[in-house]
Amino acid sequence: MSINLSNDRQELIVGTIGGKIYRVLTNDLSFLLHSDSHAGGVRDVAFGAESDNFVTIDDLGLVKRWDLSEYKSTFTGAPTKGMAGCCITVAKDDGTLMTGWSDGFLRCFDSVTRKAMLWEIAGAHRGAITAVYADANYILTGG
Repeated sequence: MSINLSNDRQELIVGTIGGKIYRVLTNDLSFLLHSDSHAGGVRDVAFGAESDNFVTIDDLGLVKRWDLSEYKSTFTGAPTKGMAGCCITVAKDDGTLMTGWSDGFLRCFDSVTRKAMLWEIAGAHRGAITAVYADANYILTGG
């Protein structure tokens, strides 16, 4: 979406439509991710057991885990493009991310080992899932 050359002409700053900003060296075009953000509106935010991490889900279908000590995202997952996320929670027992979607699917992500989506339950609701809770005994959803 945007490229700008530094005053010393040693690097470019590149902004993408996906909410990322990269630093690109002009001599060899090597790059480093500078920052990351959601490109769509954030629909839900949740903390798990760790107070230095939180998770978010947006209306463009991205799930992110954020590290507050590093001020950056450490995980990004997306089941399918164009699917709106509605809600997210961190499971109380294993730290997986339980997410509710506008298509009525319940999807589970593993942001710790970064295996992306672990499983999904198709058509868990007829409409959007707007609330989710998970622990060792239950997964509860509302919509």
